[in-house]
Amino acid sequence: MKSDPMEFAKDILSRVSRSFALTIPMLDEEIKNEVLLAYLQDRILDNFEDEIHPPDLELQKEMMDKVSRIFSTEEYDRSSDFRVIKDKSELIESESLQKLTKNIDLIYQCYQDFDLDIQKISHKWLQEMNQGMQKYLTKEVQTFADLDEYCYYVAGTVGGFLTETIIYKFDINQKKQQVLLDNFNQAGLFLQKVNLIRDIREDLASRDKHFWPLKELNISEVELSNSRNEEKALEALSKMLSDLKSHIPALKKYYQALPKELKGYKKFFAVNNALGLATIDKLENNADVFYGKKPIKVSKLKFLNIIRAPEKKFLDYCSQE
Repeated sequence: MKSDPMEFAKDILSRVSRSFALTIPMLDEEIKNEVLLAYLQDRILDNFEDEIHPPDLELQKEMMDKVSRIFSTEEYDRSSDFRVIKDKSELIESESLQKLTKNIDLIYQCYQDFDLDIQKISHKWLQEMNQGMQKYLTKEVQTFADLDEYCYYVAGTVGGFLTETIIYKFDINQKKQQVLLDNFNQAGLFLQKVNLIRDIREDLASRDKHFWPLKELNISEVELSNSRNEEKALEALSKMLSDLKSHIPALKKYYQALPKELKGYKKFFAVNNALGLATIDKLENNADVFYGKKPIKVSKLKFLNIIRAPEKKFLDYCSQE
């Protein structure tokens, strides 16, 4: 690895994601840098999907396709694409996200040092993410089937990359490989849905779209935002949480199929999902999801208890649901 670009990647991670800045360093050395770079390239793609205000659909699609092409294994002169992306990064309001996007060339320099098979795995899933994100630039989530599809594109694809990468890098028997491949998507859906449920108040108030299937929940945005409809809103929340909990058995199956030698990855998986499971307790029948002044968060004590013994806490939470 070239030291300067990799140092930039490690530094910018802490500025764009506190949660992954916490858990990526837990990973096994064999996959740590690959996961870091894959997260950052996914985040650059997401910046053009989600951080351009007001939206400009044609520009967003053009930039997203350029990001996907840059991280392909295609041999071409990327300088023109780098210039355009650096220029259009000015449209991103967040200073740290803008800085990440503007330095896509540094991320690509690091990425080039991975072996070709890892680059192919990474781009396969980035391309899938790009196609799905573009679909949902204009398509609304109206049903739970839509929600599952959207979450697959933005989070299940991450699980696909992680799972194919550990299968490539480590000696995992065929039976366990199949369990991992059968369950990675539900693990991705679980964490994404936790975020979408938790963030509904902010999404309704300040973003251009949200991802609750209101048609199937039989409630409107106006009703969801008005405290006079609290009972109906809590019914919708209950349905969202029931759907979320349906993924928990797959989390446990995935975790139990991970070989013992993947100590870092098991810890990474356990921390992320234990925090998600702990968040369910805070969301349950809680009107503050819709009308509170602050985001719903796991308490500091509970967070520290998870960090101290993540795998035990993860399995404890799984058995409670």
